[in-house]
Amino acid sequence: MIIIPDVHGRSFWRKAINDYLGKEPIIFLGDYLDPYPYEGITPAEAFKVFHEIIDIKKTSLEAVTLLLGNHDLHYLNAAMEGGRLDYSRKDLIINVITENSSLFRIAASATIGNKIYLFTHAGVKEGWLQKHKEELGNPTSAEIVNRLNAMWLDTNQRPLLLQMLADVPYSRWGNSPYGSPVWNDVDDIDDSQEEVPGFVQVFGHTQQMTAPVIGKHFMCLDVRCTFKISDDNELIKCG
Repeated sequence: MIIIPDVHGRSFWRKAINDYLGKEPIIFLGDYLDPYPYEGITPAEAFKVFHEIIDIKKTSLEAVTLLLGNHDLHYLNAAMEGGRLDYSRKDLIINVITENSSLFRIAASATIGNKIYLFTHAGVKEGWLQKHKEELGNPTSAEIVNRLNAMWLDTNQRPLLLQMLADVPYSRWGNSPYGSPVWNDVDDIDDSQEEVPGFVQVFGHTQQMTAPVIGKHFMCLDVRCTFKISDDNELIKCG
């Protein structure tokens, strides 16, 4: 599995596409938009990159998974709006996401070697699942991915899902004790136990300057490079 963390208009992911597309499954962890000003990438450039990634998905539907992050979903729900939102292209971005909604997911899972991995933008907390168990149908661990994605793909349930995903934790200056799978800080994920039993969680969202944060039950990979999880469950930097 090739894992591409937060893009924010950057180009680091292209080498992985060139090297692995059609050979290994590839998953983007979300946050395609809203570049950091100090990196010299303009919002217009990030918007162009977003289109490029969507086009790759369209030509490789089974090979590429596109997750959504808070910097994508906050265009759809004002309650989620955070810093760097591109107000000048907001309507365009809303149209792109909604018109291509079937190409995106909120969560994904994969069995690699002897472990099962749960991929989201920011990690899933048990407390958040308990808070929203009625809306989610009180899912088992194995059902979480399907329930989240089903709500996203159902245009009638999507507004409720967006409301649920707007749970911003205290660590991100929000008002919720349990952040949603697109808003948790890495420090919100309790590594003393499996937040979602049976899974190793893989996410981005909390930018690290030099190296990923690896725990017993999670991997936070937002370090502006691509990673591979090998068949023997080794995490390898590959670009």
